[in-house]
Amino acid sequence: MFRIVHTADLHLDPDYAYLAYSKLEARKLDFLNAFDQIIDFCIEDRPDALLISGDFYDKILPRNDPRVHVIEKFKELNLKSRNTKVMVISGNHDTPKSRDEAKTPVDTLKALDNVTVFDNRTQFRKLILEKEGKSLGIYGKSFYGLKGNLNPVANLPDCSEDFGIVMIHGSLKEMNPIYSDYAQYAPFSVKDCTGKDFDYFALGHYHKFQSMAKENTIFCYPGSTERYTFTEEHYEKGFVWFDLHNDLAADDLNFQRLDVRRMQTREIEFNPQVEDINKFVLDNLIDEDPDVLLRIVLKGDVLFDMYRKYRVNALQRELEKSFFALRIENELNIKDVDMDYDFSSLRILTPIQEFENFVRDKIKLFKEEQNEEYVKLYEELLKYGIEELKSLDTEQ
Repeated sequence: MFRIVHTADLHLDPDYAYLAYSKLEARKLDFLNAFDQIIDFCIEDRPDALLISGDFYDKILPRNDPRVHVIEKFKELNLKSRNTKVMVISGNHDTPKSRDEAKTPVDTLKALDNVTVFDNRTQFRKLILEKEGKSLGIYGKSFYGLKGNLNPVANLPDCSEDFGIVMIHGSLKEMNPIYSDYAQYAPFSVKDCTGKDFDYFALGHYHKFQSMAKENTIFCYPGSTERYTFTEEHYEKGFVWFDLHNDLAADDLNFQRLDVRRMQTREIEFNPQVEDINKFVLDNLIDEDPDVLLRIVLKGDVLFDMYRKYRVNALQRELEKSFFALRIENELNIKDVDMDYDFSSLRILTPIQEFENFVRDKIKLFKEEQNEEYVKLYEELLKYGIEELKSLDTEQ
């Protein structure tokens, strides 16, 4: 009857502080690539509706480049599949949490002919589709940033169409552990939703695909479309599509996998006999995989005298030659067999020296990436930063 595509949590234009500039740009493109795959599927399959259940963007002020890309892809969808209607709600990431920032970045999509944004955060709005003499009501409400702990379905009306779908970005208690970070946002329960004649709850917020059926109603989180953090490295990523007809069941849902960036965690266990931390890590990571985003967790015990020779920036630069990018997490326990260690041998740097070393490391990195714009920018930063620190009398 009605062909539906359901996605959520695309998190377009994310930021990762541990990534160098060139790798960050490539990582941002990973998220856009997942979005492109969904639109290409819709162009080929021509569904009646594409539902995007919040956190379309990762923040309330995404850059212009991804916004333009999104608009161009939605225009392409409208040109090649005029039958497909797109419905969007905002989530906790792309909804402002202050009265000063009233609009969300998804509001800009209202200008497109084929996109409906359910921007009201306190009342449900609906769009009715009709096909073969049947009606489908799609009800939606955006995340309420000012009061994110309110029950989002407390005022959900009964469905008055032949079929009904509800779009919500929030935490269904029966599908999210109460102790998880997700549970604090827009919590609600199955009993708040049943008995209202809806067939499907198109949910967003939880990043792992899961679904369940209760009293002839299907509740579904399609999961995020890219691996957002390392906690998701084992999750398959994709979106959901199904044909809405009488007696919809969980088995009718199809999970369409997306081609996304692989993430991997490796733990390296140290002992007090290790004499060179950098070399020990490199010796334990002899294989290369230029497509994987790697997290290295350093564990175990090391001697203080060895630890003070550890150079994390040098290790990062060396490993990035073998992997797409990496994050190093330090959980080492520092031990010292000589409790009378002479700490006077340690070189204590002034704030100016620390600043200069940090900026020069960045300049060296940007030169390796052939990023002349940032080289010039950081050279200026070095010059004026040192002058400013000297004016503050921070040389000691």
